[in-house]
Amino acid sequence: MRSMTGFGKADYKSKELNLSVEVTSVNNRFLEYSIRMPKQLFFLEPRVKELIAAKLNRGKVNLTLNYEDNGIGIDRLVINRSLADELLRELKNLKKRYKLGGELELEEILAFPEIFRVEKSSNIEKKIWPSVSKTINKALDDLVAMREKEGENLKKDIIKRMAQMAGDIEGIEKGAKEHLAIYREKLSRRIAEVLDNRTLDGARLEEEVAYFAERADVTEECVRFRSHLKQFQLDLKQTGPVGKRLNFILQELNREANTIGSKAAGVTIPGLVLQLKEEIEKVREQVQNIE
Repeated sequence: MRSMTGFGKADYKSKELNLSVEVTSVNNRFLEYSIRMPKQLFFLEPRVKELIAAKLNRGKVNLTLNYEDNGIGIDRLVINRSLADELLRELKNLKKRYKLGGELELEEILAFPEIFRVEKSSNIEKKIWPSVSKTINKALDDLVAMREKEGENLKKDIIKRMAQMAGDIEGIEKGAKEHLAIYREKLSRRIAEVLDNRTLDGARLEEEVAYFAERADVTEECVRFRSHLKQFQLDLKQTGPVGKRLNFILQELNREANTIGSKAAGVTIPGLVLQLKEEIEKVREQVQNIE
């Protein structure tokens, strides 16, 4: 199990090229990318996204790639010679027309940046991609290792809270049985007071108690809660992405807890339901960060 929070870094150095890659990720419903790299390498972005998608399933991923060209030739300077010739010709005409003194210098031509442009060298993608992909994969592996370590920590905390929930449900089931006996006693005493020592209809009393028991019965909810809890624990053992599935099961657990709470009476059960919902909410916060 992995969390969605992590950091990875990798460097590559050779005589021709130095690369540096940093990648971070935080929780997100889907897999989203934010890739920062020099504009000379923008053409690599689709392939970088493919590398990320091959290793991660969810999370907001920020990847930064920088390079130092030591001679591999990523950039190529291109001079627009026809524009430079025309510029020089026009400068000479101006000098002659206005009878200007002195010689034309290179600085006067360099004042017109339009004659220069930087282009990507041909076949550069084929030359640098092996090094780039290797460095990015190494950074992503570093990130994944951190996400797995964080995931294990989340898993331990969630298992502890699952045990607490199982104990709360056990307490609710026990409290429900005790509460029924207390209700029967209170109802008998109240009816006897109303009848003022006249004969108590035992059958009517049992009918009333049965009606109350049906309304207050939380057996089905507790059984379903245990079933969801068991499925949750099984999914925790999965190695693939389980965050969305765990989140769905938590919604079902919360639904059962609400139903139990609506049927609960007395003091013990509402208190346990409140405790149960608090644990569900804490687990939900943890699950938001699971891939």
